[in-house]
Amino acid sequence: MQTVACFGDSLIYGFPFGPRTSWLAEAEKVTGDKFLNYGVCGDCTDDILFRLKTIPLPAHIKHILFLGGANDIIQMRPQKFILEDLDKTLRYCQSKNFDLGIVLPLVTAESRLNEYILPLRDVISARFAERTLLLDLQPAVGLTAAELKDAYLDGVHPTAAVYRAMGTYAAPLLKNWLEKDNSK
Repeated sequence: MQTVACFGDSLIYGFPFGPRTSWLAEAEKVTGDKFLNYGVCGDCTDDILFRLKTIPLPAHIKHILFLGGANDIIQMRPQKFILEDLDKTLRYCQSKNFDLGIVLPLVTAESRLNEYILPLRDVISARFAERTLLLDLQPAVGLTAAELKDAYLDGVHPTAAVYRAMGTYAAPLLKNWLEKDNSK
């Protein structure tokens, strides 16, 4: 069993249900690994990075998951700031010998928000694909307008069923990441 420290916003936390209903809790059930939930609602990428650097982690932690970006967009932080925060996160993780996994921001049911999220997903993918694990949970959520409408309670926060689907989808990808890293 391995332990992963998971930092992010409300989508890590499991809002509005809480950590026990988060996709991480479901991934934990499926994999048997431990996913520590350090999600804070409303956090931007700079907030998440600050918490990563300042929260004392158990000594055995070797893996970090990071999910952020949507709140930055809502707060009108430029994409370049988000990318700088992700670059700093990767450098910090490398300096501490953590393996970093970046969870791509989810496409929402809000088309105006997606005008910024879709390009951000593309840039993150292009910039980090060769440097770290990229975890795309969108297939568990859906992409059509009807799927997105049904997936979210308020346009951006998943239903409990979708959180479960996200965790089930993520579980084998995370297990593979942890096992591959463990064989180094």
